[in-house]
Amino acid sequence: MRTWSGRVRSVVSDPFERFAAQCELRVTVEPISLVPRDVLAPPADADEYFLVTLTGHRPEAGSIRLVVVMPPSTKIRTPTARDALWWLAADAWAIERSEADMKRWADTYEYALGSTATERLFERQVQQTSILRALLCKEHYQRLLELYEREVSASRKNTRTVDENGG
Repeated sequence: MRTWSGRVRSVVSDPFERFAAQCELRVTVEPISLVPRDVLAPPADADEYFLVTLTGHRPEAGSIRLVVVMPPSTKIRTPTARDALWWLAADAWAIERSEADMKRWADTYEYALGSTATERLFERQVQQTSILRALLCKEHYQRLLELYEREVSASRKNTRTVDENGG
């Protein structure tokens, strides 16, 4: 069983990786098996699953655990701090934008309001956002959300430019 654990180095070009290093976040990545699975599918075509744990320098703040799925087409075969932080920021950003109102949050994704699955996911993301806020402290938490928003805005801008230029 491979496990990678460590502090993220600060000499990296990715803004999420730099953020993790600046905030002294510890990322632990452990490959896990998924069951049930299609035992007849070729292993080269199978997704890989990892348990990613993110902790800060204050143990009392707790940790966040995610299962990250890596499709076989992914060149990088192990999740990074960026993978975890991007998704955590995306979920927290949606909770913050909806002001933790389930109807507004569900409308964002066009999820069925009143569905127990929608309610479970919402509650899980509210709890995850609360832990992320405690893990990062207020100023770092806001920086992470701003980092996410800048990246998504830049991506939208690039997509519009390609569309406008007929690409």
